[in-house]
Amino acid sequence: MNLAIASDHTGFEIKKNLVKKLNNEGYNVIDFGCYSDESCDYPDYAIKVSKAVQRKDAKFGILICGSGIGMSIVANKFKGIRAGLCFSEETAKLIAEHNFANIICLPARIKVCGENISEDKLYLWIKIWLTTSNSTEDRHINRIKKIELLEKEIL
Repeated sequence: MNLAIASDHTGFEIKKNLVKKLNNEGYNVIDFGCYSDESCDYPDYAIKVSKAVQRKDAKFGILICGSGIGMSIVANKFKGIRAGLCFSEETAKLIAEHNFANIICLPARIKVCGENISEDKLYLWIKIWLTTSNSTEDRHINRIKKIELLEKEIL
């Protein structure tokens, strides 16, 4: 399965290590940058991953910035993209199951109890998201259809 991934400078080291882990598990990871910890603008990278998922060059996308919020704002501007901000095991499951998210957005600098969220925890959240099926319940499917209708109207 093809996965598109990108980060800004705050997520560079995390992204680099996640790419290795995902490749070792047999995923084909397409790295859209950034490629150093030199300051850069997160929209540039969110755009690249969103377009790759939109074109179906990758089934899913992973975006990492300081909070995950900026990346999710940009990604959700694209028709057909449902980017979900993830900050726990539960949100990893719910963005897949209820929101049919095709991009997960992760924080590189959010602190919990005074410490950054570990890379292992971020990886666990990715794995939960990738392995959780979309709900087959009508209520969730109907909500996704409403989003798709809105996209047709405004995008």
